[in-house]
Parts: sequence; structure tokens; C-alpha cells
Amino acid sequence: MQFFRRLQDIRAISFDLDDTLYDNRPVIEHAEQWMVEHMRDRYLASAMYDRASWLQLKHELQHADPSLKDDVSRCRIVMLEVGLQRGGMPAETAKIEAQRCFAEFLEVRSQVAVPPESIEVLKKLSRHFPLVVITNGNVLLERIGLEGHFKHVLKAGNGQRMKPAPDLFRLMAARLELQPQQILHVGDDVTTDVFGAIRNGYQAAWINNQGQDWRSLHTLPHLMLQDIRDLLTLIPEAQR
Repeated sequence: MQFFRRLQDIRAISFDLDDTLYDNRPVIEHAEQWMVEHMRDRYLASAMYDRASWLQLKHELQHADPSLKDDVSRCRIVMLEVGLQRGGMPAETAKIEAQRCFAEFLEVRSQVAVPPESIEVLKKLSRHFPLVVITNGNVLLERIGLEGHFKHVLKAGNGQRMKPAPDLFRLMAARLELQPQQILHVGDDVTTDVFGAIRNGYQAAWINNQGQDWRSLHTLPHLMLQDIRDLLTLIPEAQR
């Protein structure tokens, strides 16, 4: 653990999810490939789409409607619906099937194995701090065993822009009835989590699980962690 800024009084801790509490990379890679194969095998209307085709369609739709960049769930539903329609499926049927496929995708995307050490850290921290989630993703917490650990969960979408935009940070501070500087945000991404937290008045703990050189950062966190268990040092020694 390495400190770059002086920590102030911490009254709550917010967490990113993907690649912070668990390794999301193989999970999302598998889910993306599952979607391509599922759409190819199940629907004639999308049988011609490979992964590059879906990605191209996604970028096209985001260019036409930039708000889709801030809502991964809505973006995927629209992408599936438009893809099916372009393949010849009637609009109403495409809408129903897109919703059905998205629900199945969410289940596959949520096949996450949360490491025992992350669960242990959350359990111990929750005895001393309110714990909350601020995420740009759409994992189903009830599927990954984390639903009961957090007081509040905020996900980007439904009009709330993704981190590092202020929306989720401001809303969470209001939910907690705390000043932003009283909240420590923990995350792996140097832009959405570190820069986002600092810019919006939070304190920031960077989970550097990729061995990145901290000197490459444009915005330094308050502290850098190699292991999430280092967060337990925030608990007063007499109470550990």
C-alpha cells in the first residue's frame, strides 16, 4: 500500500465492481462470444453477424445516439433489436427477442466467481463503514453473492451518466447524506474511478491489480493498493 495524499476522515466506502472485487475480463469475453454464437444459432435474421459486425453496429448506434455510451444495458438491447430488424425480423418481434436475449446475456455475464478474500474484506469493513457500489456495469449482484453487502447500489444508465461524470458520485453522496470528501471510492480504473472520484470531491483508493506504473497517472489517488485486503488497515487497530 502506498499513500499519495493525506486521508481525511472516512465515513463510507464506495466500490467499483468489475476488475475491482473480481476479475471481470474472462467473464465478459466469454459473454460476448456467447452472444455472437447465440444470435447466430437461434435467429436466421442475425446469422450473418460475427463479433466484428456487432461491434460495428454498436459504434454506429452510439454515434447516432451518444447517450447509449452511458448505458451499457440499453445500448446492448438497442443493438440486438436493430440487428434483428436489419436481418428481416418484424420490428415488434425483434423488440421482444432482443429483450429475451439480453436477459439471457445478463445471466451469462453474471457468472462471476468473487474471490473469498473480497467477501472477507467486505464483511469486515461493513462492521465499521457503510458500503456502497458505484458502477458503470450491469452485473447482477444477486447472482454473484454480493447483494447483501451494500447499503446502496448505483449503476450508470436511466439518465445517469457513467463515471467519471459527476452524476453517480453526486447521487451517492446525497443518498448517504455525506459530503463527498467523507467517502472513499475504491476502483481499478485510473480514469473512471481515480480521476472520477478526485474530480468529484471523493477520496480515492486505486486497486492497481495490473502492475501499472503509478508515475503514468495524470491524477494520483490518495492511496494505491496491490491487494484489496490492504483496505482492512483502515479499520482502527483496536477494532480489528
